[in-house]
Amino acid sequence: MRISMYADDAAMFLNPDKEEIKAIQELLYIFGKASGLKTNLAKCAAYLIRCEGTNMNEIMQAFPCEIETFPCKYLGLPLNHRKLTRGEMQPVIGKIASKLPAWKGKLMNKAARLTLVNMVLSSIPVYHLTVFSLKKWAVKQIDIIRRNFLWKGSEHANGGHCLVNWKSVCRPKKLGGLGIRNLEFFSRALRLRWLWYEWTDPERPWVGTTSPCDAVDRQLF
Repeated sequence: MRISMYADDAAMFLNPDKEEIKAIQELLYIFGKASGLKTNLAKCAAYLIRCEGTNMNEIMQAFPCEIETFPCKYLGLPLNHRKLTRGEMQPVIGKIASKLPAWKGKLMNKAARLTLVNMVLSSIPVYHLTVFSLKKWAVKQIDIIRRNFLWKGSEHANGGHCLVNWKSVCRPKKLGGLGIRNLEFFSRALRLRWLWYEWTDPERPWVGTTSPCDAVDRQLF
């Protein structure tokens, strides 16, 4: 059994075995007696991984929580046993776009809009980028939102409003750019951390599992 804990959330990885589930229920009962805390089964759920042909309703009798299917959310991230679909990534893009109407960007100068692009719009997807590799279409959508807000102050702008090529805008200031984060490069840098940790600390419990790194990333190690 493995447990992943953060604040008041816990994810337990168990075998689909009736005795093991019963043992977990007894341990939680003993913990509750000792601490005064009680497991809220209404907030618990079992997500099945490779349990085809297993009677989970019978196995889960000792721990009568809901039996759900993937995808699900854990610590704000969508979890699945396959690659994320466009629909599952769309909320990240929607969250970025939702910031614009309240800002009234057309009333700001470009310096103020640049600050918001760097400090807010470019930061929203970072949490997801630490775990997932964004598809090119998603990076393009986010870049369009950031570009249009920078030059026009709104979600929509045409080519005439964009004074400088976006690749040039994303260069460091010392190289003539505006220092806006290049999400494609930044995403790769975050993914490479997984390979670095795997290389420098091979005893980490997740080593050997699937990582968001692609073939190009692995060529560097």
